Amino acid sequence: MEEQCPRGKNVSSNRRGMVIGMVFVYILVGITFALVLIFGYQAISGFLQSSEEVAFVQFKTDLENSIKRLSTEYGSVRIEVYTTPLGYEKVCFVDLGYENIPGEIQDLCEQDQYACAVWEDAAEAQQEALSQGKDPRAAGHEDVAENVFLQPLGPVKIKVSPIRFADKGFHCENVVQGTFTLRLEGLGASTKISPIESPAEP
Repeated sequence: MEEQCPRGKNVSSNRRGMVIGMVFVYILVGITFALVLIFGYQAISGFLQSSEEVAFVQFKTDLENSIKRLSTEYGSVRIEVYTTPLGYEKVCFVDLGYENIPGEIQDLCEQDQYACAVWEDAAEAQQEALSQGKDPRAAGHEDVAENVFLQPLGPVKIKVSPIRFADKGFHCENVVQGTFTLRLEGLGASTKISPIESPAEP
């Protein structure tokens, strides 16, 4: 008669096998969970970045189109509300054809150092055009690649058609909860930008 293994030994080795199997299952579950977290985080980050890029392109397109369209409609006035992607605090517009006066450029430098440096580049282009007998106002606008500046800096440069202001060479607007409002007036070949006056307190 064949000798049979004691029953206790079978149960013990079965339990040991189950424990080892469970350890491998837990390791596999842990690795799967970690991979899901990593790839899920990357996917969500990519999605958020893409949505921010789309929002910025939409803002840039709306701004450029509305200013360009109004520049040809002499005497037309519109109030425009613009929506920026979240995270932007201020937007500055610079008339690159304006003869920058030292005091004014200093005011802009206090509000936006980068815009100030670009305006100085435009001033150099104006001086060079003047020495060659060309139109300095046109040179200032044509020779510089941007005239709208966001804080913090946007991912791409923004340049709208020629802009003017009432009595200076720039205008800065605070962005509040992702929006700002401007008064635009068509001047025929350019667009005049003015701030919206706050209603007087009763």
